[in-house]
Amino acid sequence: MKNIFFICVFSLIAFTGCTDDDELYKNSGDNSTEESTRPNEDIDQNLFESLNLDYPGLEQVKAWYETGNYYSAAKALLDYYKGRIGITNPNVSLMNPTITEDEQLFADFAMDKYRFYVNKNYFQNAEKKQPWSLQSEDKTINWQFKPEGADAEYQKQLHRHYWMPYQGKAYLKSNDEKYISSWKEVYADWIKQNPKPETPNTTTWWQLQVSTRIMGQTDLFEYFKFSPNFTPEWLSFFLAHFAEHADYLAAFRYQDENNILLSQGTALAFAGTLFPEFKNASKWQEMGFNILNEQTKKQYLVDGMLGDLSLHYHMANLIEFCSLRKLVAQNKLPDNILSPENNAILEKAAELVMHFTYPNYFIPRSNYNCTSAFNDSWVKTKNVLSNNFKNYAEMFPENQELRYMATVGEEGTCPDTDIKAFEASGHYVLRNGWSPTSTMLIHSNNYSTDEINIWSHNQPDNGTFSLYHNGRDFFPDSGVCSYVGDATANELRSWFRQTKVHNTLTLDGKNITTTQGKLLTKVEGNTELVVTENQGYTNFKHRRAIFFVNKEFFVFVDEGFGNATGTANLCFHLCEGDEVKLDADKYGAHTEFGDQSNILVRSFGEGITYAPFDGRIAYNTDGKYNSRKAYFLNMSKTADAPVRYITVIYPTDDATTHTIQAQFTDAGKDHTKGVAIEVEVDSKTYKLSYNL
Repeated sequence: MKNIFFICVFSLIAFTGCTDDDELYKNSGDNSTEESTRPNEDIDQNLFESLNLDYPGLEQVKAWYETGNYYSAAKALLDYYKGRIGITNPNVSLMNPTITEDEQLFADFAMDKYRFYVNKNYFQNAEKKQPWSLQSEDKTINWQFKPEGADAEYQKQLHRHYWMPYQGKAYLKSNDEKYISSWKEVYADWIKQNPKPETPNTTTWWQLQVSTRIMGQTDLFEYFKFSPNFTPEWLSFFLAHFAEHADYLAAFRYQDENNILLSQGTALAFAGTLFPEFKNASKWQEMGFNILNEQTKKQYLVDGMLGDLSLHYHMANLIEFCSLRKLVAQNKLPDNILSPENNAILEKAAELVMHFTYPNYFIPRSNYNCTSAFNDSWVKTKNVLSNNFKNYAEMFPENQELRYMATVGEEGTCPDTDIKAFEASGHYVLRNGWSPTSTMLIHSNNYSTDEINIWSHNQPDNGTFSLYHNGRDFFPDSGVCSYVGDATANELRSWFRQTKVHNTLTLDGKNITTTQGKLLTKVEGNTELVVTENQGYTNFKHRRAIFFVNKEFFVFVDEGFGNATGTANLCFHLCEGDEVKLDADKYGAHTEFGDQSNILVRSFGEGITYAPFDGRIAYNTDGKYNSRKAYFLNMSKTADAPVRYITVIYPTDDATTHTIQAQFTDAGKDHTKGVAIEVEVDSKTYKLSYNL
């Protein structure tokens, strides 16, 4: 129980804080003045080359080092760290340790034939959440292992050591030494088998892997440092390689300006702040915060979206900034070390997540998928979003809308239902409420200068949309399915990246080559309107107008302009279930769910033909997917005329009780300048138009 006593005492000291700078460096542990007779060979002497022995509090460490007694020096350093106060890791709670059921499971699996958790996409037994075993026939760890059919992400994520901090949490909860024993064995073996290369590689010492390991190690140090198995020998090994990691990361700034560089900045900021005893700590800290301040302005677009155009990476980086804010506050760093100029950018980024959230987030005691999966992203559940919103509300305590989301509607102010146009990234949100029965549509018409290579996070899906109504996403995005990998993984990834497997317009089923979407007009009012276009092909441009009529139902006008010839394909991919019915004779579809959450879809245009398609939907990147119904509405494209479609999507309790008709009423006019149509729903006529 001795280590638990130390945890409680020193955690209490850390939380109460201290105003006298000298007090920050007082050592509450053994003063280590008694000389050890243990051999120096047990100590990694590289540690002392990295330490600033003149740092306040390391006087005894320096004294032993200068006498040549490295073991006593390491022991004094360990005692210093056990008693160190005034430096706090915001990601670790020693007073109120928690561990989820899955984290405990993965902590234990790591000790069963080296079954290391990589992520939820890579299980040998998905039902048991059992990771693959890396144990070789000779009982050693095979760090080159990759499950058959897995993409390249498996090896990349394996070397991020996600399961190790879970073992630290498990130790803190149980006081069972088996967890630190497992960690020490595995990490020492990893270091032995994966030595630092001269330059970054794409797996073991890639910047994202190094950054993730550093962040995990800052947590592990706090979890384990009071253990009797956290010896002076292990301290010297651990800290020497921690410094090696941080120096390596500082030497190789990631070349691209994306989420990986942001993660690199975060890791360096944490390393330099939490381990100021190292000679290069100030360099790590300065470089880390400089990257973050510089890249926040560069990578977040003016509408708040991360430039990767992936909600997944967007949310991950926002959480890093939440941790950074706490790091600054709890360690008494200058307030401006994180540039105040970036606050408005990050607040917009948090609000974007809010506006992208489906209203089923407010269903009590549920954990539905509550976001779309555009680009390289995947749906987020209510639990994930709730944790994020709590962090956002803490970052921006004056923002009452974020407080509303963080408290699931119990406090704060409900966001409004106006059109939200995120024009810089190309996302548009139409909704009529925030209750679970509400209706909401997200339209994605990306603006990116990407060449849309297979590795890009940006999919060639301009013009697509997802539509939520009364608890159900009726047009969910196809997803990602796989990262880049072997031939099988790449084939899957390529399939899910196709333009035609999204809810948009294609020419001859080919992928678009440009994703530089534009907003042409936006109209507020009772009937809202968004008109966008994208020159997806050199000779064929897609324009999509979306009318939200009385904030009740949607009317799409899809037009294809240019001198291209071939077949235009208007593509629709519906939700899963036998309740989804294709209506070839009516050029549409409808659903017959028994929970009063349904839609009716009808399309109109000259010369349309109907072609059912075997759609797919993937919820993760594990190579698995489900089947769903889809269809194309094909129309001949001639060089001298555009193709024009009208589609009505009518959310309703019962889709079998409505009739819909529609027609263009702008014959003889210049269609490039606007649209005029007439829609009839259950004998009620709506005249809709716009002019550019």
